[in-house]
Amino acid sequence: MTMHTAPNCLVVAVHTRRELDAALDEAVDLLKPAARTGHVGISVTRLAPGRYEARLDADIPPGMTIERWGSGPR
Repeated sequence: MTMHTAPNCLVVAVHTRRELDAALDEAVDLLKPAARTGHVGISVTRLAPGRYEARLDADIPPGMTIERWGSGPR
């Protein structure tokens, strides 16, 4: 698993399905403090097989995390 950071965003890359849940849980856990402070939610988007983005999202109510497939318009 690799994780890259950008402002208010983490990009997660995994090599196996077995790594996926733990990697996404870790990314969301890392974003939770900033989400609480900013009173925003977290979105997790599948960008490609094995590549995901977790980011703070003001369009999502505080305390919620949603999953999206693809990087279409939000």
